[in-house]
Amino acid sequence: MKNNIYKIGTTLIVSCLIACNIISCKKDTLLNKTPITSLDNTKALKTEADYTALLNSAYDPFQWQVYNGPQTHMFPVMWQDIRADNCISQWASYWTFGAVLDDLTKIQANNTNITAMWRKWYTAISRANTAINFISTYNGFTTPGLKERLLAEAKFVRAFSYFELVKHFGDVPLIVTYIGSTSDNLKFPRTAKADVYSQIEKDLGEAYPILPANYADVSDKGRTTKGAALTLLAKVELYQKKWDKVKTYTEMVMGLGYQLEANFADNWSLSNEYGKESIFEIGYQSGIYNNAFESPDAFKNQGSASYQMFGFIPAGTGAFGNSVPRQQLIDLYNSSDQRKDATFIIPTTYLPDLGQTGFDAGTQYYHYYWTNPDALVSQASMRKYYIPKSVAKSLSNLGSDPLNEKVFRYADVLLMHAEASIMGAGGDGLGSLNQVIQRAYGNASHNLSTYTLADVKLQRRLELATEGWDRFTDLVRWGDASSALAFKHFTVGRDELLPIPQAEIDIVGSNILKQNPGY
Repeated sequence: MKNNIYKIGTTLIVSCLIACNIISCKKDTLLNKTPITSLDNTKALKTEADYTALLNSAYDPFQWQVYNGPQTHMFPVMWQDIRADNCISQWASYWTFGAVLDDLTKIQANNTNITAMWRKWYTAISRANTAINFISTYNGFTTPGLKERLLAEAKFVRAFSYFELVKHFGDVPLIVTYIGSTSDNLKFPRTAKADVYSQIEKDLGEAYPILPANYADVSDKGRTTKGAALTLLAKVELYQKKWDKVKTYTEMVMGLGYQLEANFADNWSLSNEYGKESIFEIGYQSGIYNNAFESPDAFKNQGSASYQMFGFIPAGTGAFGNSVPRQQLIDLYNSSDQRKDATFIIPTTYLPDLGQTGFDAGTQYYHYYWTNPDALVSQASMRKYYIPKSVAKSLSNLGSDPLNEKVFRYADVLLMHAEASIMGAGGDGLGSLNQVIQRAYGNASHNLSTYTLADVKLQRRLELATEGWDRFTDLVRWGDASSALAFKHFTVGRDELLPIPQAEIDIVGSNILKQNPGY
């Protein structure tokens, strides 16, 4: 959120202070102390504002893109677009983990990026569990409905985090209770994926009736809404092939007033964040904490590092361009499809802030991979992460830019509705699909009279390319991963999932936390 919700400064740390005059204290007073094994919330949690801040801290990990220094990257686009068939890293000699994403056989359990992602989502879960525990027992709320809303938001955070974990790891430890003491059980085995999904459904089913459709106060923009909870619920059912439920939940979202932006590119405009198509997005704001995005404490950043990591490189900005759209993806777009120009920067792309076409190899745009003929897959960059050169140059740190990250858009809901319909749930799936297609072309000239699942697959790829939330796991749930990712040496029975981090297994024990097959 652009405002106060994700700020790490709101995170509550319960501290115990021991006041003692060392000179006058007796030896026994200093040495005979009862160990502190649990947290005391009475000092920090006294008002409803404190409990709101506690909930805010649960959102905070959503912003994390890099954790604990260089080469611990958690950008969603890595796991969904580069790991799949939309992009290639092409920086094997510079970005070591990129070589791993380009060859799936190199993904191993000791990968620090995978460990960081695992810990990111479990941090959010832990904070959500803590918020639920303390908020549910506090009776001092004076604002009507605030207690119930905060609990609903916390359940969304927990549900979203578990969905990301189960998509990438399969069975994962299910922890839904507050852990506040060292005497609590700290070692959990993996829970069957079906049971994790059941808990997600329970959390969202309890949350969406309570959450508001929108927030009147601008400072609350980016909080979880009814639409966000229902969209996540629809996606959870999509991944389980519960088509009737997908239809039900998507149609509930369709009744909430969301609309497609007439101009597809407006979804990524700095002047149109939280627009009419946006259902849930991760907000960023530059300048609150502006350390380098690969510094040891980079998770404190309030700005996004996506532009510097993946963005186009107009002269002098310092972006890395660590992800290259495959030419095969670019060629899927019809030349009259407005999504092509809004998704890619290619040599003929006109950029208004530069007053010229996108770049030329000699001056405006330079990638190291251009010097390697074997790596020259496309002369392109990802435009959805682009910020104007004037904005880039105004930042005190390019790794902390203000562009929000779209998580759920209304177009995704329409595409899920179309998929559920063609898979037997009924409803006007064709109408939903044609809304997406018609917006892409600006008229009905490319609308379909009938459609198949292949049409839905194509439109999901064209619409959502490089956004980082579904491409790899879409291929897996469709059963298409082995053929689509043969060029990345996809191994059936192994590469559908990431390995459980070895660092976690070492802590918990291999007899408790079992590894995924093939690792």
